[in-house]
Amino acid sequence: MKRVASFIFLLCAFVFSCSAFAAAPSVVEVTSAKGIKAWLVQDSTLPLISVRFAFRGGVETDPADKQGLAVLTAGLLTQGAGPYDDQAFQEKLAALSIEMDISATRDAIVGGVKTLSVNEKEAFRLLSLALTKPRFDEAVLARAKGQQETAVTMQLAKPSWQARYALYSQLFGRHPYGYRSLGTRAGLSRLTREDALSFSRARLAQDSLWIAVVGDITPAVLRQRLDAVFGALPTKAEANVIPSVVFEKKPTTILTRREGTQTTIAFAAPMMLRGDPDWHAAQVANYILGGGGFNARLMKAVRAKEGLTYGIATTPAPMEKASLLMGGFDVDNAKAGEALDLVQAVWRDYYDNGAHKDEVAAAKAYLKGSAPLSLTSTDEIAATVLAMQKDALGIDYLNRYDALVDAVTQGDVLRVIRRWFNPAGLCFSLVGSPAGVSPTITQDLVKE
Repeated sequence: MKRVASFIFLLCAFVFSCSAFAAAPSVVEVTSAKGIKAWLVQDSTLPLISVRFAFRGGVETDPADKQGLAVLTAGLLTQGAGPYDDQAFQEKLAALSIEMDISATRDAIVGGVKTLSVNEKEAFRLLSLALTKPRFDEAVLARAKGQQETAVTMQLAKPSWQARYALYSQLFGRHPYGYRSLGTRAGLSRLTREDALSFSRARLAQDSLWIAVVGDITPAVLRQRLDAVFGALPTKAEANVIPSVVFEKKPTTILTRREGTQTTIAFAAPMMLRGDPDWHAAQVANYILGGGGFNARLMKAVRAKEGLTYGIATTPAPMEKASLLMGGFDVDNAKAGEALDLVQAVWRDYYDNGAHKDEVAAAKAYLKGSAPLSLTSTDEIAATVLAMQKDALGIDYLNRYDALVDAVTQGDVLRVIRRWFNPAGLCFSLVGSPAGVSPTITQDLVKE
């Protein structure tokens, strides 16, 4: 009975904590003696601590002939460090229920630690070893390469990946944003331990670092931990300048031939960068066109009215050097041409005639109402606070968010539509055997 009561108490405490955070958590900046900064949301309702961190520069920093290196290296960081081989390191984490992950994405190496506050000192010690003294043992490296090669094989079998890769290849060309994050099987076989060491030394540095911490830890203790974990890293990352993307704004339809009964369609158009003053107006515009589920124009037309697909959606994909407005859906081969024409027609009408006043109001209400749903756990809050730093939104962004959305007018949305939603910039990528489609480019599946 006591156990049940304790569980109910913790559950109630968790719900209370989540509700408090959803009301806009208080974020403060903590600076260590060595000058390492973190944004902290302190809350002792539960004995938990979540840390999220990121280093600028991810898969786009791979050498062109060593694609897949960032993903491989990031995954190896938690597979043995300091005096512990891979098994011993994982056993240390498991013994204290410490969760640790590090991965490579476009624009960043991202990681995190989640621990009970009673074990925070050991959790931070193990993270320090992972970042500053990774082992990259040859046997572990070989196993990780084999696992990544298997992931590449599985990736090649997915129509959604084939469609997306063809789209990126067309839009980004030789720009590093077009690189394959997992690499190729042949390329992975050439990667060495020295490659992984060189990558970690070049990218993991204090001047390219953002840190967010949420939970049961004081600023005083956090200052000590910041120096203990990150203080031994190089002060500066190696220079790796990635140019901005220059898009060719011309409509293109790529067909990748594949046998089957369905066609997978991905599409994208150039979009504003995250720091653009019109970003929140663009969120509203996207919600109306394709981001609002069954309320979105594309869903109403392509699924609800014509029944051509189970679902269709759009979403902004912001990056440091370029951004896209992306979407996709699946359709029966026989209906592919009809669906493609309908998407273009809806998009053209939206561009020509803009959004209605009631649509703008509904989109704004949704964006404000759904925002707290991303702040219902320490992990989610840490991820949000980390994104606020990476995107230079300001430490008070959560407190200003509703006002920023409220300030969006119908005129703002129309301006964004006219600037960024021109159907002339749309690029479509189809994988399948579609009927009624006249592609600009026809190609075979990627097989390596």
